Amino acid sequence: MTERHTPAGDAEVVPGGLEFAPGEEPEHLGDVPPQALPMLPGEVRPHPTPFQYVMVGVVLVVLTALEVTVSYLTGDIPNGLILLMLLVFMVTKFALVAAWFMHLKTDRPIFRRMFAVGIVAAIVLYGVVLSTLHVWQHHA
Repeated sequence: MTERHTPAGDAEVVPGGLEFAPGEEPEHLGDVPPQALPMLPGEVRPHPTPFQYVMVGVVLVVLTALEVTVSYLTGDIPNGLILLMLLVFMVTKFALVAAWFMHLKTDRPIFRRMFAVGIVAAIVLYGVVLSTLHVWQHHA
């Protein structure tokens, strides 16, 4: 990243390697189309647009609201169903954050595989901990 000074004297960050013809510089980096940005070593696709990041954030907020709602259904639906629903929300949110905000979507496939192994290991560990706490036993 290089710094460019604006007439007001404020430094503006410009991605390294991004060049424009004189007089064609965009006012804001958000005005630069993703195809015009250089890809970093190891990237296989260009980065998403800011709008896409916001939409993923909205989906994460909705999923979190659903998680909170499900947590209040204790006694109304079976605990096993609550656990299953919360695990599905957890995996979905983990995948969205890892893919979009940690840029695994644009990086090499090996990084996605490493995170997939991590989420499976987390679910197994969660199951083991719940088993040691006797969560699966019915109390009379």
